[in-house]
Parts: sequence; structure tokens; C-alpha cells
Amino acid sequence: MSSSVLRRHVLTAPPPPRARLASHKYDDNSRIFAVAFVRFFQQICRLQMALFDGDISLALVAGTVAIANVETRMRDPAFRQVFSRVDTVIDIDQQRGCNVLSVAESTLLPRETARRKMNRLVEMGILVRRGVGDYVMHPHILQSEPFLALFRALSRETLRLANDCLDTEIFATTGVCRSSSPA
Repeated sequence: MSSSVLRRHVLTAPPPPRARLASHKYDDNSRIFAVAFVRFFQQICRLQMALFDGDISLALVAGTVAIANVETRMRDPAFRQVFSRVDTVIDIDQQRGCNVLSVAESTLLPRETARRKMNRLVEMGILVRRGVGDYVMHPHILQSEPFLALFRALSRETLRLANDCLDTEIFATTGVCRSSSPA
């Protein structure tokens, strides 16, 4: 094969299959999964409460606003490519605002509670009120050290849960090319 044909073949070769997790022996290890998940969930709640003055509802509301602000835009590959890194700031005008009623419905909090929590998040500098009833995340809040530390800790805890589930055979990997070890 000529080098140009080989190069063209290499450039058009399909990507290797991506690894995925699949249920494996869940029924045999369902209690182990329950314990691992509850430990994960409690740790995630503790991490978020530490950042939000011990108030898990504040974390829930902030997370709901953050998701509402960019979720639909993250489906756009061009937007996702530019903003996939948390250290890239998403300006106020690039976020889709949300209101108290949508946050209350999403979190199942009473509307007045959601309003108080959103006002508190504005006072804390986490949310910005862009207009009447229009809230977005402060453009630089996710790049602050407390949030970066939270994301690192959340990543560690998520990996711990996934690895615990792999180690106890609740999950198995699929689509992974495994090399055989020498005999």
C-alpha cells in the first residue's frame, strides 16, 4: 500500500469503541450497591453543604439554576467545545435565565422558599439577577477556588463510586480493548 493510501486509511479509520459501564451482577450485589450509593450521596451532600453555609437547599437551587442556564446550549457541539472546561467563563448574555417558579417546580420547593433561597444566592454572589425574575449564575463563580475544589472532590467521589461498583462486579466495562498479558 502506498504511503498516501495508508495515510488516508488511517485518517478515516473509525474510532475505537468507547468504554461503557453495564449492569453485571447487580441482583447478586444490590445491597453492596445500596451502601456504596448512599455513602456517595451523603458525601456529595456534605461537600455541597460545606460550600453553601450548611444549607443543602441552597445547593439544590444553585445547581438547578446552573443546569437551566446552559443545559440546552450544551447540546450544541460548537458551544460544548468552547465551554466544556469549567475554567472557561460563560458570560451573563450566554446563559439562559430562569425564574423562581421554574426553580420551585424543578426542586419541589415551595415558591416562596425558592424565592428566598435565590435571593440569598444573589447576596452570596453566586447568582445574578439579570432582570425582573430572571436569574443566571455569576459568570466567574465556577472559576473560584471553592467551586473548583468542590468539582475536584465531586470527581473523586464519582470515580470512587464507579470503581467500587466495578470492584464488586455490580458493573462491568464494555467496549474496552483489553491487551492479553504475557504468560
